[in-house]
Amino acid sequence: MGPRPVGGIVRVAVGWAAFAGLIALLWVGMISRIGHYDVAVFLRAGAAIQAGHNPYPTPGTAAVYSGSAFVYPYLTALPFVPLSSLSAAGDLFVAGSVLAVLAGVRLAGVRDLRVHALVLAASTTVIGLQMGTFNALLFAALALAWRARDRALACGTVVALVIYSKVFLVPLLVWLLLARRWRAAGAAGAVLAALIGVSALVSPLGLVDYVELLGQLGRVEARAGISLTGLLTGVGLSISTASRLARLAALVVLAGCWWAARRGHDERLAYTGGVVAALLASPVVWCHYLLLLVAPLLALSRPVTPHPRDGRDPGDGPGSEGGRDTRGGRVPRDRRPVSAGPIALFAAGSWLLVTPHRTTGTDLAVTAVIGLPLVLSCLLSPGPDRTFGARRRPISPDVTLVASRTVRTITFGLLILGLAAVHAADARAAGPYAVCVGLGVILAFAVRSTATPWAIPTSGGLTPTPTEPGPADRVSTDEGPLPHRRTGAP
Repeated sequence: MGPRPVGGIVRVAVGWAAFAGLIALLWVGMISRIGHYDVAVFLRAGAAIQAGHNPYPTPGTAAVYSGSAFVYPYLTALPFVPLSSLSAAGDLFVAGSVLAVLAGVRLAGVRDLRVHALVLAASTTVIGLQMGTFNALLFAALALAWRARDRALACGTVVALVIYSKVFLVPLLVWLLLARRWRAAGAAGAVLAALIGVSALVSPLGLVDYVELLGQLGRVEARAGISLTGLLTGVGLSISTASRLARLAALVVLAGCWWAARRGHDERLAYTGGVVAALLASPVVWCHYLLLLVAPLLALSRPVTPHPRDGRDPGDGPGSEGGRDTRGGRVPRDRRPVSAGPIALFAAGSWLLVTPHRTTGTDLAVTAVIGLPLVLSCLLSPGPDRTFGARRRPISPDVTLVASRTVRTITFGLLILGLAAVHAADARAAGPYAVCVGLGVILAFAVRSTATPWAIPTSGGLTPTPTEPGPADRVSTDEGPLPHRRTGAP
């Protein structure tokens, strides 16, 4: 392999310089502008534990939902015990969170600096970094769990840690079960049970009291967030009815993933469905939680192409990285690039949904000048084949279908807003409704991307789909035409 051309070295250097400049701009202009409230809560909890005090508020009091109370599982505060004595602990944690975001994108197999920049500059990411939340670490853990999915103990341990840190992410266990990763699911269950058991032994708050504390927090904060529960309470339903309907919606999503898995969809759908179901079921969802959706989006944005003869990926085989075929819904390893288009849409949509705290007009102008060309370059550049998992079709039916769905979506949204306005003038329905629509779009993208049109499930596994051969599928030689690549027809 020859040396890299001088022009290529210059482009790489300019790209890295621009990326470093973006990080510096975000840090100075937005992240360091406000206090890191969430990490301050953990630091106070760590200091309380170090002093031998109870870090939890008294259940049933207003301190539970004051915004400054420690309401997380007990063991999550232990790493902050040594950090609580450092004066710059908050900034150190946020700096580590920036590295965690970049590490999560890299764990997903992304080498394109544009994707790293878009994930980091998404408003949901910026808000999480401003607040000093756990979401950057959870995002990196979700990416790690997906990357380590073939190693049962590692994957199960990471999933258990994620669920313990944020209880609402328990639907991730369904991903492991639907993908028939029994050992990983067993490891996750065992590690999670151990964490809960140790926490029950050392925590000053009993398990029953802690569950009641979470219930009180959910009943109060649901209306202020962007959850499905908050949307339903905004149109007049009681909190108990809204919570049951939200959990029912999550169960419907998981049931749909199970149904699709039996019909040949690969496990990326179950992985996506687990995250989406968790966000639907949780009574409390803040905008910075949406960073977690980037992990399944990155998995969906990497194309999976079948082998031209038997429906297997060209990288499958004893010597390949993944060593698994698509039987049972497994996804083979793939070294091809991740498409930047879905992440570009996510980043742009996040800024339309919410802007970071204390954002000025100058901040918005600078963001538009930097972000718009970046988003357009990702959307207009050609992506990997089969990114959206569908065959080429005439554009007219697609345009008609998209237009009709858009009209129905807008009409239903106006109805929701009208109901919310009738119920309460200050009801916040636009944000939760936009989030629910976004979750539906991601699910539709997952269904479309994980379908295997080249194969259908049978009792003996996957068999080639009987489709009519096209002109490009036939190859002739001097001895006559070769068999069709999909059907085997001469």
